[in-house]
Amino acid sequence: MRSLQDSKKTWVTVQVVGGLVLAALLGWLLVRGLEWSPFVRHIRDFPMDTLAAALAAFLAAILLRALRWYILIRGERISFLRLFLIQNAGVGLNNLSPVRVVSEPLQLALITRRGGISGATALATLAMEHMMDVFATAALLGLGVLLLPELRGFSIQLLGAVVFSVVSLIIFLLIAKGMDFVPGVRRIRFLQTAIAATKNLGGSPWRLALSFAGTLGYWALIGLSGWITANALGIHVGVAAVVVLFVGSVFIVAAVPSPPGGAVTFEATVVFTLGKFGVGSETALAFAIVMHLIMFLPSTLIALAVLPREGIKMFGRKDPTVVVDQSGKEVI
Repeated sequence: MRSLQDSKKTWVTVQVVGGLVLAALLGWLLVRGLEWSPFVRHIRDFPMDTLAAALAAFLAAILLRALRWYILIRGERISFLRLFLIQNAGVGLNNLSPVRVVSEPLQLALITRRGGISGATALATLAMEHMMDVFATAALLGLGVLLLPELRGFSIQLLGAVVFSVVSLIIFLLIAKGMDFVPGVRRIRFLQTAIAATKNLGGSPWRLALSFAGTLGYWALIGLSGWITANALGIHVGVAAVVVLFVGSVFIVAAVPSPPGGAVTFEATVVFTLGKFGVGSETALAFAIVMHLIMFLPSTLIALAVLPREGIKMFGRKDPTVVVDQSGKEVI
C-alpha cells in the first residue's frame, strides 16, 4: 500500500513539474517577438456588450451539457439544477487542480451522497458522457481537417483523437458484452451493477441520440461564443472553424501536462491554430485570453460556491473528492 501511494505521489509530481516546464516553454514562445502595445489595446478596448453576449452563449452551452447528462439519468430522483451544479463543481475543481483527474470522482461522490441514485448508475452515465465527448471530438476534428485546408497540419491531433475513440469504443463493446470473460468480474457486485446500467442505456437509443445531439449542441454554442469574440477583435473565421479550434485546443490541454485550468497551454494552442488562418500573434493571444476567461470562470465560481456547502474543503484537504456529512463523517 505504501509503495502504491509513493508511486501515485511520484506520478502527480511528474505531471505537475512537467506541466510547469511545458507551460514555461510555451509561454516563452508566445511572448517572443510579441508587440505589447496592440495586444494591450485589444484587451483594454474589448467591448463589454460583446463580452456579455459571448458569455451568454457559453452559459447556454454548459446548460446544454448538463441537460445531456440529465437525459441519460432521467427517471432518477435528482433535479436538473442540482445536476447542473454538481457537474460544474467537478469541472471547476478540475480547473483549480494541478492534476485534472478529480472532476468525475467528485461528481460521482456528490450525485450519490443524498440517495436516490446508485453509484453504479451514476458511473455508467458518466462513462457514457465521456465516450460521447470522445466520439464528438474525433468527428469534429476529422471534419475540420477534411473541410478546412488551414487545419491539415493538425493530423497528429486527429490521429490521437481517433485512436482514443477506437479504444473507448472497444471498452464500450466489452462492457456491452458483459465482460464475463474477465476473471473476477462476476464477484464484484458494484461492477456488475454498473455493467447492467450501461447495457440498459444501450437499450435506449433515443436517449443516447438526444444526449449525443446535446454534445454537438454544446460545442456549437461554444463555437458561437468564440465567433462572437473573434469578430469583435477583427478575426474573421467561421463558426465551424472556431468549433474545431476549441475542440482541438481542449483535446491538447487534456492530453498533455499543463498548469491548472490549462493556463498557457490553451493560449499557445489557440495562437498556433489561428496563425494558420493568418491571424497575428497579438490579436490571437488577446482572443485566447478572453475566451479562456469565459470558459474558465463560470464553473470555477460555481465550484467555489457549491463545494463548501457540500462539506468539501477545496484547499488544505488531501483528497477533495471525499465528501463529508454535517457531523464530519466521510460519506464516500
